[in-house]
Amino acid sequence: MSGFSFGRMFRRKINEPVDWLSAWRPYFLILALGFLLYSQTLFFDFTYFDDSILILEKTEILRDVRNIGQLFTTDAFFSVHKFYYRPLLNLSFMLDFQLGGTLPFFFHLSNILWHCLAVGLLFNFLRLLTGKRRLSFFLSLIFLVHPVLTQAVAWIPGRNDSLLTIFILAAFNVFLAFLQRPRLRSYLGYLFFFFCALLTKENAIVLPVLIIFYFLFIDRGRLNKTDRWLIVAGSGTVALIWFLMRNFSLGGEPIDYLSAFTGFVHNLPAILVGVGKLILPANLSVLPNLFDSTLLYGLIISPLLVLAYFASRQRRGRYAIFGLAWFFMFLLPSFIRLNDLPDFLEHRLYLSLVGFLIVLLEFDWIKNLNFKKPTSKIIGLIVLAVFAGLTFWHSGNFKNRLVFWERAVADAPHSPLAHRNLGVMYYFENDLERAEEQYRQALELNPSERMAHNNLGIIYLGKEDFVRAEEEFLAELQNNPGYDKALFNLGDLYYNQNRSIEAARFWRAGLQISHGNAEIAQRLFLLENR
Repeated sequence: MSGFSFGRMFRRKINEPVDWLSAWRPYFLILALGFLLYSQTLFFDFTYFDDSILILEKTEILRDVRNIGQLFTTDAFFSVHKFYYRPLLNLSFMLDFQLGGTLPFFFHLSNILWHCLAVGLLFNFLRLLTGKRRLSFFLSLIFLVHPVLTQAVAWIPGRNDSLLTIFILAAFNVFLAFLQRPRLRSYLGYLFFFFCALLTKENAIVLPVLIIFYFLFIDRGRLNKTDRWLIVAGSGTVALIWFLMRNFSLGGEPIDYLSAFTGFVHNLPAILVGVGKLILPANLSVLPNLFDSTLLYGLIISPLLVLAYFASRQRRGRYAIFGLAWFFMFLLPSFIRLNDLPDFLEHRLYLSLVGFLIVLLEFDWIKNLNFKKPTSKIIGLIVLAVFAGLTFWHSGNFKNRLVFWERAVADAPHSPLAHRNLGVMYYFENDLERAEEQYRQALELNPSERMAHNNLGIIYLGKEDFVRAEEEFLAELQNNPGYDKALFNLGDLYYNQNRSIEAARFWRAGLQISHGNAEIAQRLFLLENR
């Protein structure tokens, strides 16, 4: 292997004559349409669903680029319970912070840019895969405007999946160049993008399996034995480096495998929910809950898709299997949760949709679309217009924290999390009566809902109803004994009642659990030195 030219990626024989979709034009159109569709999100606020933790509570770290090393030595949330190793996600937040601090505009601007870049890479990937510019461009536009991907763009932390898709598609595009002519720079490029994908989200670990499947069954015989082993060995080395970095950074935090497995099993019905939304995105939700989601669309659509596939005379089994493997291998790891509650946010379908499109390419009614004919153009424009309209409407549900959580409760009335956090938003608005109502609804749905009792205690503490406040804080600690804020609040309660010994005891416990919380330390210092 020697030199490399990215130009070789674009020299594969194309089945259509060169037209306006050549060169820069399709990428410009993707960028223009993407900004037109999502422009309203530029003026959206934070939703207080992870974005407050990842950005607003981490300003001291994000404001100084000299802290970049910390991003690679801890989990994504800088939390005690370490599980997600995603330094490049936090690096993207740090870069946005340099532009405008906590101003949401630049975070939303980046989300749109990342989405458009992912779509551009998808267009190139599908073009190389099929040799059909027009069809690849149409499917890329479907991806651009698809309503189920709205959360990945309109919700700031949703960029985790668009960034992952960028690196996965970049790695695969460079790998396809390596297939054309094995060269050192294309080989190193693949390893680099694979490494970036791993540093973005754990799901990337399955990429080498898809790569191996591709050169063994799709493009057979193009690579010699040595080059195949180079791909395998290089992928394994990169994965090992990532694993060691992750293990070092997270400190080998023990994982509750039973809870992870239980969460995985409970989330399996999300496959049917997801398939239904990919074809008929009529039941969109900012916070899907299994009890409030319908399996009907998926149950109807899935067998129809199977029948349509086997009715297609031009189907290629290897490509369909490749697409299905892509869909499931990137989707299923996201079902592994540290709790057993169903949790399948729509942005997690982002990368899997690429695999779904690969499968659709084996359907005759997709493969035979001829955009030179008015009928195909009209049908295509109608689908794009409907999808774009739904996306524009659904984007509005991410406008701000109150709109988001009111929508979450409307979409998922059986979700205790939605009710609890809507209560927090009402508390921020000083609407204590409605806040209390939402906390109590959360506890009715789940008597052990974390933070709900604590939040009720805060309301009663503000009303100087110390008896009920104490009951709620103690109930919180019974459900959630390691919650430092409940310990802090209970200490405050006892301090206000001149019960200094008890106040000091709970503040010390909170200080130990929080690893030196400055506010608790100050209260304790003042108490002990008054």
